[in-house]
Amino acid sequence: MKNPEAVTVNKKFLTLISLAIDTALKYEALTGGKRKLGITGEVGEVLVCRQFGLRLVLDSRSEGFDAIDKAGRHVQIKTRRSESEDLPSKLGRVSRFSEHPFDYALLALLDHKYELCEIWQATYSALKPIIDRQKRRSPTLREFQNSGERVFESLPPDRHRKTRPR
Repeated sequence: MKNPEAVTVNKKFLTLISLAIDTALKYEALTGGKRKLGITGEVGEVLVCRQFGLRLVLDSRSEGFDAIDKAGRHVQIKTRRSESEDLPSKLGRVSRFSEHPFDYALLALLDHKYELCEIWQATYSALKPIIDRQKRRSPTLREFQNSGERVFESLPPDRHRKTRPR
């Protein structure tokens, strides 16, 4: 299969995502946290692509995956944002997986300020039975994490640890 059109996440992307995050946080504050702008998925995709040097697919809806890695593998990116200072609850669900195949998925966990805290990786073959068992194709965070491994964890700036997707 020919790879679709994809772009490298550069400083312009990061600047715009930063502005979107700032706007979303101000909007939430203005509404007492009762309204959200719904940017979590897009923020997660951009941050994960930047973290691992993935190319962001421009038309992910028709392709069924969000990014392409350096080896040309298709990557589905899912994101959960915490409503509190903690990480999102493991009982929470990831968004719906389409029926399109992909090589592996990355799950980004963001804190309440949209900062990247953890990334988990699981292969399509490990996730497919779990996804297929779910009526809405939306496994819990725990199910995703049990199917894969953590490949990134945010630490204090002087102790950053980063590993690459396998």
